[in-house]
Amino acid sequence: MKIRNIIIKDLKIILSDKKALAIIIIMPIVLMTILSFALKGTFLTSDDMFVESVDIAVVKKYDADKDSQIFAESLKNSFIADGMGEETVKNLISSGEEVDPEEIFFEDFLESEEVSKIISYRIEDENKATELLNKEEVSAVVILPEKFIYDMKINLITPFRNNIDINILAHPDRNIDGLIVKSVMEAYSNAMSSTIIGKNVLIETALKYDVDTSKFVNMSDSMDYMSKVMENININIENVSVEGRKNINSADYYAVAMITMFILFAAGQGGRMLLEEKDNQTYQRMITAGTSRFELLSGKFITIFLIAIFQIAAMIIFSHIALKVQWGNLSLIILISLTASFSIAGLGSFVGAATLRAGNYKMANIFENAIIQVMALFGGSFFPIDVMPEFMQKLSFLSLNGMALKSYLKVMVGYGLEEIINYIALMAVLGVLFLVLAVVILKRKGVGDDAEYNKVKAVEA
Repeated sequence: MKIRNIIIKDLKIILSDKKALAIIIIMPIVLMTILSFALKGTFLTSDDMFVESVDIAVVKKYDADKDSQIFAESLKNSFIADGMGEETVKNLISSGEEVDPEEIFFEDFLESEEVSKIISYRIEDENKATELLNKEEVSAVVILPEKFIYDMKINLITPFRNNIDINILAHPDRNIDGLIVKSVMEAYSNAMSSTIIGKNVLIETALKYDVDTSKFVNMSDSMDYMSKVMENININIENVSVEGRKNINSADYYAVAMITMFILFAAGQGGRMLLEEKDNQTYQRMITAGTSRFELLSGKFITIFLIAIFQIAAMIIFSHIALKVQWGNLSLIILISLTASFSIAGLGSFVGAATLRAGNYKMANIFENAIIQVMALFGGSFFPIDVMPEFMQKLSFLSLNGMALKSYLKVMVGYGLEEIINYIALMAVLGVLFLVLAVVILKRKGVGDDAEYNKVKAVEA
C-alpha cells in the first residue's frame, strides 16, 4: 500500500510538471519528426563525415570467353548485312579483342586510387557472396549481370548501346555502406558518360562521311583514355531484404534513436526525486510514518519504469501513425521496451541513491548534462554507429540506449528473438546491477536522515 501511494504521488508530480513532460515527450517527438524528414534517404549529415573502407563482394554472372565469341559473331552478322564490308568487321573485332571490360571495371575503377580508399572488394560466386552478406562479413554485393562483357564491348566499340544492370544488394544493418557503394558507382558512371558520347560521335561521323574504315583498327588506341567509361549502366540499391528483411530508412532510425535517448531523461528525473523529497521534508515525514528507505526506493524504481514505458508507448504510437514507421514483431517490441525500461529504472534508482548520499544535485546534474550525452553519442542516437570511427563503435556496448537501439532495429528489419537475446539479457543484468548498487548506497550509515527518524522514535518512546 505504501509503495502504491508513493508511485501515485510521484506520477502526479511528474505529469503535472510541464517542463518534465516537454523533455520526456514533446521534445523527442519534435526531434524525431525533424530528423526523419531532414535526413530522408540518407543518414550521412556531412560530406566530411569519417568513413572507413566498405567491404563488398563482386559476383560475375557472365562467361567472359563466351561473351567475346558472341560479340565477334554478332559483328559479322550485323555489319556484313548492313553492307559494312569484311575489312571493317575485322577491324572492329580486332579492336574488341584489345578492349578488356573486366580491366576497366576492376583495375581502372575499383582499384583506382580514390575508389580503393573507400571500397575493398573480393570476387565470389553468388551463393558465397550471399552467405557473406547475411553474416555481415561484407556490407554489399555487386552483381555483374550475364553478357556483361558482350554488352560492354558493344558500348565501347560500336555505335550501338546496350543497357547494363549492375545490381547492388546492401545489408539492412549496413544501410550507410550501401549508400556509399551506390554513390561511388553512380559518380563514376556519370562522370565518364560524356566520354563514350564522344566516342559514339566519332564512329557515327566516320560512317556518315565514309571515312577510310581501316581507321577502325586503331579504335583500341582511342580506348586508352576511354577505358574508364560506362554508359547506360543502371546502378541501383535494391530495396530487397536479406533473408526476408527490410532496409531501415531515416524515419525508422530516428524514431528508435530518439526513443532510446530520451528514456535516459526518465532516469534523470528519477535521479532527483529522493533528494527533492528530503529538501521538501517529505522524505523525513514518510520515514517518521514508518516507510522504509527500501520502500521509498522501490516506489522510485517503479515510477521511473512506468514513465519510461509511457515515453516509449507514446513515441511508438506517434511514429507509426505520423511517420509510417513499421516496428515489426509486436511481442518482441514489447519485450525490448519492458527490458529497456527496467534497466533505465535501475539506472535512475542508482543515480537517485547516489544523489541523496551526496546531499546535493551535482550527481544528478552530471548525469543529465554529461553522461546522457556521452551515452547518446556512443549508443548511436545522434547518428548511426557504423559511420563512427572503429574505436567508438567498440565502445557502443557501454550505453544502455545503444543496446536498446540495436535491438529495436534488428526487430524492425525482421530478426527474431535469438538475434536480440544477448542485448535483452545484458540490459536486464545491468538493471539489476544498478538496483543492487542503489540498495547498497542506501544501506550505508547516515544516508537519508535516518538519524532524524531515530530521534522522533526516541521522543515518542
